[in-house]
Amino acid sequence: MDHIITWAAPIAAALLTCAGQLWLNARFKRADEKRDQDRTETQRKRDAEAEWRDRIERNMCEQDKKLDALTDATQTTMRTSLLHYIEKYLTRGWLTPEERSSLNDMHSKYAALNANGFIDGYMRRIDELPDREI
Repeated sequence: MDHIITWAAPIAAALLTCAGQLWLNARFKRADEKRDQDRTETQRKRDAEAEWRDRIERNMCEQDKKLDALTDATQTTMRTSLLHYIEKYLTRGWLTPEERSSLNDMHSKYAALNANGFIDGYMRRIDELPDREI
């Protein structure tokens, strides 16, 4: 019997070692598969976020273009109105304090749109006009 134990003990130890190694290998394999899945999922999320950011950037660019167009249209409309009123008051030769205040307010809003230039010269001429008919 001692002979069988002497012979079986190393075999049992080898079998237990092999079984343990197989169990560990299977566990490592599952962990590797889980890590790979997590990496794939993380990359998918990063790709989705990058696509979302690109879409947002395109939308913002479109909105900037629309805002620029609206600003240009507003500047054009305000310039036309300013020129109309300036011509009216210069031809008439005077303007009321209310008209002056309204014109100055419109001019300041126009200037806030970074649109100025030759209108300033006309406004200096308007500033020289009297507040009532002479």
